[in-house]
Formats: sequence, C-alpha cells, structure tokens
Amino acid sequence: MELNTERRLVRCALIVSIICGVSWMAMWDLSNLADSQNNVILGTQIAVSGFGEITLFDPQKVDLFSVNVYQDSQLGFQISKPNDIWEIHSVLDDLNSDELVSLKTKGFLDGVYVEQNHDRRFMVTVFDIRQENFSLHAYIDNQIALMESKNAIIPFEQVSPQNDWALFAVEVSDRTNQYGEQMLFLKDNRLYMLQYSGTSPQSLDSDQKDDFKQIMDSFEVI
Repeated sequence: MELNTERRLVRCALIVSIICGVSWMAMWDLSNLADSQNNVILGTQIAVSGFGEITLFDPQKVDLFSVNVYQDSQLGFQISKPNDIWEIHSVLDDLNSDELVSLKTKGFLDGVYVEQNHDRRFMVTVFDIRQENFSLHAYIDNQIALMESKNAIIPFEQVSPQNDWALFAVEVSDRTNQYGEQMLFLKDNRLYMLQYSGTSPQSLDSDQKDDFKQIMDSFEVI
C-alpha cells in the first residue's frame, strides 16, 4: 500500500474511531473466539485478545531501560515495540491543522503510531474526558450499536465492572475483510486507546502474531 494511501486510512481511522466510534476490521475464526470468551474473567488482570492473553495493570513487566520502550510520563502511558525494525512516531506528524483543531475540540491530547515499514497497524490516542460519570460500558455499547448498524460483527467484548478498562474486536466480512481491536483504559478523567487495524490474528504467521501480542501486552497506563 502506498504511504499516502496508508496515511489517509490512518487519519480516517483516528477521526472515525473517536468521533463516530467506528473501526473497520477483518476475518475471524469464531470457534476460537468462543473458546477465548469462555476463558475471560472480568475484573482480573488478564484479558483475552485475539492475539492471546493480555496482562493488565503490570507496568513492571516492561524493561524500562530497553531502547524499545516508549514512555510518556506527562500523558501517563507506555508501550514497547518488539524490536528495532519497528518505529514509534507521534500522530501529530500526520495530522493537518484542521484535523488537529477538530480533534482538540473533542479532548484529544496526543498519540503515537507503532509501525513497521510504514505499516501502521497500531495507534495509541489519549483524550481528556469532560463528561462526568463517564461509563466505558455505555461508550462501548454505543460504538458496537453503530458498527452493527453497518453490518459489522463483534467477535468479543470485555468491559471491567470497575469501569477502568475494556477490550473489544470488530470484523467486516466483505471484500475488504478487515479486522481490528481496541483496548481502552480510563484513569484520572483520561481515556487511553490502543487500536489495532489490519488482518485477523488467524491470518498471521507465528512471528507476526507474537510481535503483535507483545505490543498489545506492553501497553500500560502509568
């Protein structure tokens, strides 16, 4: 995919996922998903992603002295890349002034891409939440209702009863066969979102799947 086309898609994914609550996704093996859902214990430190088990609320699992770790102490999150082939860049580098102004009015603070060879599979965004008693469950329900109205499928949805994290996936089984996941944390009136967009975990080779799981597992609010 050409870089300019990829940038347009990422811009669209960022704006649509926040403003409209829509992410466009891909194929999924439903039998494996059913097994994953049965293993989820909500409210614990383990969530089940399409890439495998994700450990939550354990920042110490990441070696902060590693050159592959990105930590933003001002915004309050950290994420790591699997190796030096991957890069981490600010999303601000790819937003024009009109897009940035629009997002700022919705509480957008900043974010990063985690990419390999200009393939921006992962994006982190941070938003100020100005709504009192913000409910992750209601937010996810609204997104899901909108996506289902566009014939998208929700393979799984996990929301913490403590209203501090959520994880869900969406697939579109049309000619594009797109898949995506969003992992969200709510802390100190800030919404932290890690979004994956691309092909389904079942279509990846073992090395790719391990790399993607490592990225998902490394994302922490600090």
